[in-house]
Amino acid sequence: MNESNLVKILAELGHRTRLSIYKLIMKYGRSGIIIGEVGKQLSIAPSTLNFHLNRLVDAGLIIQAKNGREVYCSANFERLDSAIDLLTSECCSEINENSY
Repeated sequence: MNESNLVKILAELGHRTRLSIYKLIMKYGRSGIIIGEVGKQLSIAPSTLNFHLNRLVDAGLIIQAKNGREVYCSANFERLDSAIDLLTSECCSEINENSY
């Protein structure tokens, strides 16, 4: 992952509605949740939900899979892990013994 990807992920999760959507989807693990159920649980209109889901999919945070007429959303945990790894990769790299 590069910094441009990290910035995009943080920007998308920095929006309150998208963060709520992502947190809900994460609760359902790899099996995912049907789009309609996301909207129902969070009281988000279908067109608004679609807009926000597209942003999360574009950032690589959400994976969508169609099963018949239903579309399931699941969190891309690897993508989030990569973002966190990049964010913390340089943690404490400038600390030396005299910093304490």
